[in-house]
Amino acid sequence: MVNSTDSINYKKHGFDGEKYIRLQKEQILDRIAHFSGGRLYLEIGGKFMYDAHASRVLPWFDPESKKNIFSSLKSQAEILFCVNANDILSNRQLSNQKTEYKDYVYQMIRNIEKNIWIKPHIVINNIDVLNMFDIILDFEKDFQRKQYRVRERYKINWYPHNMNTILSEDGFGNDDHIPLTKNLILVTGAASSSGKMSTCLGQIYLDHQIDVKSGYAKYETFPIWNIALDHPVNLAYEAATIDIGDYNMMDTYHKKAYGQDSVNYNRDVEAFEIVMSIAKKIVNHKNYMVKYQSPTDMGINCAGMAISDDAIVSIASLAEIQRRRAWYQEQIDRWEGKQERIIQCDALYEKSKKYCEDKKYDLGMKL
Repeated sequence: MVNSTDSINYKKHGFDGEKYIRLQKEQILDRIAHFSGGRLYLEIGGKFMYDAHASRVLPWFDPESKKNIFSSLKSQAEILFCVNANDILSNRQLSNQKTEYKDYVYQMIRNIEKNIWIKPHIVINNIDVLNMFDIILDFEKDFQRKQYRVRERYKINWYPHNMNTILSEDGFGNDDHIPLTKNLILVTGAASSSGKMSTCLGQIYLDHQIDVKSGYAKYETFPIWNIALDHPVNLAYEAATIDIGDYNMMDTYHKKAYGQDSVNYNRDVEAFEIVMSIAKKIVNHKNYMVKYQSPTDMGINCAGMAISDDAIVSIASLAEIQRRRAWYQEQIDRWEGKQERIIQCDALYEKSKKYCEDKKYDLGMKL
């Protein structure tokens, strides 16, 4: 059985893990400094504690890189852990063990607590008081009994396009303003669509109501912005996210602003447009957020600067696409998958193979 959480013990180095951790931490500290006297809400893209995918496509990437970085910053950080009210109501399955959603969330939070030594605030997003609110209250009370602080944020109809409502007492103004004291706020969540970005923007809106000058950035690993769109590392990321409909694309905002090619992906390009449309209405012109010219500017991603051997990471990524294909095939065999994912993986593999052949890399290289 193919397990998407497995790491691989490589003998060859294609990535400088120590350099990456140093650069990423430096960039986070630099971004915090731009919001001196306020707060940086840092949305965490990808896995929070253990990134097995990154360790497979970037041989000698430490899968616990985030844990190491955030542990070193714990004295100045707090954590917001986001859940979507709809996932509570549907008991969304986040593992293959048929674990109850509430239990899985608790496992994730305890894991963060034990490794980062920060007790997260729990943020319930997208609450509809007319839709089985008693179940949401039971979830909330259960975590309060475990001594967690739970905050409520409510559904805003037509978010993110209903700007007049969003930026009013009926929108972000209707949510709990989470009391925070540190200058780095790590915002993570149980799964996709947990409301991380909305939580960041809502907090920034409420902070600025009391003259706290906060801002937003996103911690990213993939796609790697400063390598080619059709680089096998980026194509392997696309293979890993086929099932949620993500795809890589050129950051046209970055090209227009700086004349420089940069790779991003569809959801972050969409997020940039939302962030900037809201930010320009709630922060003043001196706020560093307003200076973002592109999704790439908004992100913090130093992975490309730590690749030490392009051939090794390319061959590892080629193998990862095959691995993902096998995983999607297993889903089909269980009557849970879609054939189109196999077709997409095959196309991504051919693109990656061509990249390696053009570079004259040894496709049979032992890693």
